[in-house]
Amino acid sequence: MKKTWIISVIIILTIVVTLFLFLTKKGRDEDMSMETYTRTMEPRIGYVELQVSNLEQSLAFYKELIGFQVLERDEETAKLSTDGLVPHLVLKEEEIYVERPIGTTGLYHFAIVVPTRQDLALSTKHLVDSGYPVQGASDHQYSEAVYLADPDNNGIEIYVDREPNQWIRDKNGGYVGATEPLDGESLFAEIKGSTWTGLASDTRIGHIHLQISDIEESERFYVEALGLDIVAKDTHMLFVSKDAYHHHIGMNIWAGKGLPTPPENALGLKYFTLHFTKEEYNSAKANLDHLKYNYMEDNQTIIVDDPSGNRIKILIKSEKLD
Repeated sequence: MKKTWIISVIIILTIVVTLFLFLTKKGRDEDMSMETYTRTMEPRIGYVELQVSNLEQSLAFYKELIGFQVLERDEETAKLSTDGLVPHLVLKEEEIYVERPIGTTGLYHFAIVVPTRQDLALSTKHLVDSGYPVQGASDHQYSEAVYLADPDNNGIEIYVDREPNQWIRDKNGGYVGATEPLDGESLFAEIKGSTWTGLASDTRIGHIHLQISDIEESERFYVEALGLDIVAKDTHMLFVSKDAYHHHIGMNIWAGKGLPTPPENALGLKYFTLHFTKEEYNSAKANLDHLKYNYMEDNQTIIVDDPSGNRIKILIKSEKLD
């Protein structure tokens, strides 16, 4: 009897210790970065390329309503910029196109981050005065944002970040977001007699939000392979970033799990660029090989599709900006 009791105690202790080790390991895996983001850090999303149905129509929208300037263009393609130096948005007309089917992976929205709250106020007022439909306006705690869609129904967010020291973290270091109504009266008070003249020169693409097919597969790709950090996660969404930003890439399965990819000639996201240091680039390449993801490499650019078919071009960011 005594021997049986001792064996039972040993088994129970073994189970308890094993469970403890499992839970503490899981807790460490879920811990987020505790670094602090600063506004001086280089953008991680370079530019977004969209497949559009009518280049002239899209150019009129993005120049006259959003405030980009044309950097280069030809008959089928236009590169748009905010600073006149580098592209932030590329529009490519697809002659034989289909609308992106509902219930497929792809772009949820791309997000334009403006430098000041006054810039957001001026853009919002310009949209309202132009009579263009604004689909939403939210306070996300770490940022304030307005939402709309372009003529091909590509989602757009225009937002301004609050100061990083105001961003709230949870006990694991992840960011606590919110979706509260935007205080429009307070926002418009920032205008103070100024007028809209387009996007400020230090406007950039702040993040991209994707509709995906599976959270776990996407986490394996973006975190284990590409080396981004989880900054927010639940059963239906995943936000990842570099440099402790609130998110550079957002993902969701709000439209359902296991969504198919859209046709190759569907309107919408063609690809976006992601900027890595040389060390991050080499690490991502090694991880992609190790985890057996297919990719191409051309002139120090990794071209890879995520598990949901969203294409990314990973570039080594300019050393002069490091």
